[in-house]
Amino acid sequence: MISLAQMGGFFVGGRRIHVAGQPTRPVYSAPAAAKGADHDPNGSFLVEAAYVQFFLPAAPRFTTPLLLVHGGGLTGAQWDSTPDGRPGWLPRFLEAGVGCYVIDNVERGRAGFCAIEGEWPDEPLPLSDEEAAERFRFGYEGQTFPLAALDGLSAQTVPRWRSTRALQADGVVHAIDRIGPCALLGFSQGGGFALAAADRRRDKVRACLTAEPHLLPERFEPGLAGTPAAMVLGDFIEEDQVWREVAAAGVASMAAWEAAGGVAEVIRLPERGVSGNTHMMMMDTNSDEVFAVILDWFDDQHRRGRLP
Repeated sequence: MISLAQMGGFFVGGRRIHVAGQPTRPVYSAPAAAKGADHDPNGSFLVEAAYVQFFLPAAPRFTTPLLLVHGGGLTGAQWDSTPDGRPGWLPRFLEAGVGCYVIDNVERGRAGFCAIEGEWPDEPLPLSDEEAAERFRFGYEGQTFPLAALDGLSAQTVPRWRSTRALQADGVVHAIDRIGPCALLGFSQGGGFALAAADRRRDKVRACLTAEPHLLPERFEPGLAGTPAAMVLGDFIEEDQVWREVAAAGVASMAAWEAAGGVAEVIRLPERGVSGNTHMMMMDTNSDEVFAVILDWFDDQHRRGRLP
């Protein structure tokens, strides 16, 4: 059962664009189009904001809430439910009394994106089912993603722009500034953004866990003062060269975090007796087992006095 004291949402960041001198264009091609049907592209527009929805339990497990950062080509919906209809990690955290903030980063979901021609230099990149299956490690015997419900993942996959990485990195920082002291859980591309944000906002981030992160920072300045970080890895990593390289880069980043004064850990799920996990571990049929490992990590930080 979930009992909330408060829920809501807000936008953070963004920039204002002023367009002038552009011709109007007709919205309808029919000769009898109503007067005023022309579209005027001129004016003031706010673009590149991020959206954050929050859920605060009536009886919080920690005073520190958790910011969930989605992966590339995905939105905050990835935390809600699994493709085959089971509860996702967001309701599991709320059942456990963990307050959650869920970001839809710049260009994703309910966040702002820029439709002004010429402002973004590149084209959006859609993700096909075939590319997703390869990238997410769906092809291995024993994998636990519910392939019969693949449409549930396909439907929530959205285009991405490579040029917005810096905007998205800033979006996580803007969210932290609005939330205040918090912990982070970042997935895939969002894992890289989460750890970088934890470094940029050392005074506000109490702990940072990343699930199979991409593009983690390679070094950190000293002075992390014992802030805990962890990286969770699923199954079939050793069978794929790209994933071996991603995992190795993550291990190196965890070592760099520790060298800068933080506390770092690499959690390999098969070593914890949790097997068959693809990249989409929050959607796999054993997602509750993975969640238990993650919740235990946050509980451990609390027991050690690192997470209020």
